Amino acid sequence: MEQGNRVLPLFPLSAVLFPDAAMPLRIFEDRYKLMVQRCLESDSEFGVVLIKSGFEVGGPAETYSVGTVARIFDVQRRDDGTTRIAVAGRERFRIDSITQQFPYLEGQVTLLAEDSGAALSQDELMAVRRITAAQVRLVHGLNGGWIREPSLPDDPVTLSYFIAALLQVEGDEKQAVLEESTTADRLKLELSLLKRDCAGLKERVAKKLGRESG
Repeated sequence: MEQGNRVLPLFPLSAVLFPDAAMPLRIFEDRYKLMVQRCLESDSEFGVVLIKSGFEVGGPAETYSVGTVARIFDVQRRDDGTTRIAVAGRERFRIDSITQQFPYLEGQVTLLAEDSGAALSQDELMAVRRITAAQVRLVHGLNGGWIREPSLPDDPVTLSYFIAALLQVEGDEKQAVLEESTTADRLKLELSLLKRDCAGLKERVAKKLGRESG
């Protein structure tokens, strides 16, 4: 589903930003300092896209075609000349074309609308919620914490992006989650990733507990 076109400055990264998620960024290259300053002056947004090949710093980078709109909500300028910002993920977008009139990239993009609900059975949705709660507990356990009943979003779209940010998987797999066109397909993919992810986290938590008890 599509919901309109716009031009966005683009920030290629080696990480995936999801809608509803927050991400801290350290800005030190002049081209991105300029981009951030222009966004702040015009109260506008930029797009975060995952790098497919190339590097974050220096030369050009090839990116995936689907990314997430980022809005700056916190800015800290440092004495060393760098800027720390925090951004919130908003809508997803697809890049239709790229231009470089400025030192940074800009893209003509199409915003991608979210479907209103998940076409999953109640049993499938409950399975997703159960394994998501288990994943939250394991992540807390790995960090030395404990939680009995994690609070999970009720809305399927919001739940799908909550899970996406929680996943401990590689960037290309997170990108696959971001690119799913429907909530139902996204949740189904996440269910399979969570099953594998939970197994790995259980081993890591068991090793951690074994070291601590030893």
